[in-house]
Amino acid sequence: MQMPINRRSAIKQFLFVSAGMALIPSCLQDKSKPAVELKNFSISAEQESLLAELSEAIIPKTTSPGAKDISAHRFALKMMDDCRSKEDQEKFMSGLAAFEKQADKISGKPFVKQSADERKAVLTEMERDKESTDDAVGFYRTMKRLTIQAYSSSEFFLTKVQVYELIPGRYHGCVPVKAA
Repeated sequence: MQMPINRRSAIKQFLFVSAGMALIPSCLQDKSKPAVELKNFSISAEQESLLAELSEAIIPKTTSPGAKDISAHRFALKMMDDCRSKEDQEKFMSGLAAFEKQADKISGKPFVKQSADERKAVLTEMERDKESTDDAVGFYRTMKRLTIQAYSSSEFFLTKVQVYELIPGRYHGCVPVKAA
């Protein structure tokens, strides 16, 4: 004997199935893909993680958010993708690989797994080479400049640190003007 199908239970089951179908793609998301979609070059999730840690080492989190909190590394990637030539992008990527090797050589482990003091030592070593044309140092300088640009143009910085006024100076119509 078959039971009659209740319309409410059928609709409820349909909603559960459709909600499950909507959530499954987000659960099965590929974790090896970077968060930023780039048009002209590609990076891995590990490289994006390295960039995030490097930007955080440049502007660390204190009582104010750090560079990682405002996604400065994503800004840097987007700027490299949209605003730089193909040669600059290739140099950036080769510099990223050279930076990874250099950081590993200095401390004996990958930059992502280093402590804050070890990262500081790596960055101090990069800062020492003022006139170097090494790919790793060039990459570090580019990343540092883009990180500072991202931080100084972030919403946090422009609303809490250096409050941006579209038109500086206020007009007060009710204040009498004194002759000079």
